[in-house]
Amino acid sequence: SSGINAEWPLRPGEFAEGTMVYSFDCGGMEGSSVTVYHNGQYLQVCELEIMVDEASMPSIPEYTNAALGRPTAQSTRGWGGVSSRAVDGDTNSYWSGRSCTHTAALSGNWWTVELDNEEYVHSVIVHNRLDCCSNRIDGAQVWLLTGDDYELCGTIVYEDGVSRIPVECGMAGTAVKITNDNSYLTLCEVQVVALSEAPSESMDA
Repeated sequence: SSGINAEWPLRPGEFAEGTMVYSFDCGGMEGSSVTVYHNGQYLQVCELEIMVDEASMPSIPEYTNAALGRPTAQSTRGWGGVSSRAVDGDTNSYWSGRSCTHTAALSGNWWTVELDNEEYVHSVIVHNRLDCCSNRIDGAQVWLLTGDDYELCGTIVYEDGVSRIPVECGMAGTAVKITNDNSYLTLCEVQVVALSEAPSESMDA
């Protein structure tokens, strides 16, 4: 960002009834945000397009789900909820969809997925069960294997009615583990959001 604030007002006489598109030339200035404001009247904007020079754009890293179809394991299996269900690509959050895992114990539960290579893991997205017992996921922890040790990415805080729970990691690792010492562990899908390369300083991960 240049740190310069600049304005391009719509001057009297430039407004025309029925005109749908107004364009403003910023003269090649650099910046990090665009604000549209109007004093003394309601502001309605149907679309705002910001045209930039592609040559000056930072490269955008590619995201992949590094867990899809990868080998999995879990501490125990209950009610037919095998560990591979969490990486089958199906985010159905109902047990009847046969796509959720389930352990057999009330404590000491874990589930893990082995990644194909060391990946820079931006975040892990956990899809929780919705048709029953959703609060069991509260307090579960997401870990990333970095070298020989697991590093904590974060702890899940349960929200009623929310099935998609993102947990940020921001580290490179070779496996993801989810643990739960409070109740059964049920995962309807686990997506490991990996970047093709670690983000640069100019790109917010």
